[in-house]
Amino acid sequence: MHNFLQKQLKKLGFKDGKFPDGNLEKFIQQVNTTCLEADEERFFLEHTLETSSQEMQELYEELKQKSQTALAKSEQRYKELATKDMLTGVLNRFAFEDELDRVISNSKRTEAKFALLFLDLDHFKEVNDTYGHDVGDRLLQEVAKRVVPNIRVEDVFARIGGDEFILLFTNITREKLTALVDKAISLFRDPWIVDNIELDVTTSMGVVIFPDDADDKVELLKRADTAMYKSKELGRNQVVYFEESLLHNRRVTCKI
Repeated sequence: MHNFLQKQLKKLGFKDGKFPDGNLEKFIQQVNTTCLEADEERFFLEHTLETSSQEMQELYEELKQKSQTALAKSEQRYKELATKDMLTGVLNRFAFEDELDRVISNSKRTEAKFALLFLDLDHFKEVNDTYGHDVGDRLLQEVAKRVVPNIRVEDVFARIGGDEFILLFTNITREKLTALVDKAISLFRDPWIVDNIELDVTTSMGVVIFPDDADDKVELLKRADTAMYKSKELGRNQVVYFEESLLHNRRVTCKI
């Protein structure tokens, strides 16, 4: 603005501190106009800066929210990959063993009983050999879809590998367990429909009770597995409750 006023002074004949007649009023008018324009420019600039600052803040908040949402999704995805069986969506072996440790610790503290059921599908290898592994995989998915909605919220269902599953019935009595186990095995006695193929695939179950049969993770799993093999040996599609005698009479069988 200073340079502009100097140019105006020169145009209006300002010399030796004096204006030609009438030019002083013109100069004052020009100064007022220039000041008003300067104020408008300053207001525009301030408004622009304020708007830009607000927009930048809004953009920052938007990016921050998106980043947090993306991070939360990534964390959730990581947890799923770490804890869920990717084929069926139920707990995987590692997550199940962590859960079993927690249940054992809690049951020791509260003196509550729980049951561990070792499930193995009968003739699953024949399904894979006859119809292919894709059908076998979809059968495993159907198992999860059928079992999960039919167990209690506090119970645990996990796939520990191949066609082997685990059921944990927590806080049980002997009487309550019988009903839960009967319901569980009945879920496998209805045919499975996979790709318009009807599959009559049952399950063999071995059951151990904490702390009656074992009171640590390794022995619980081993003894449930032993009882499951006895179920296979007896003709499949049934439940065997662990007994000490099974440790001495176990025969090696072909599990299919």
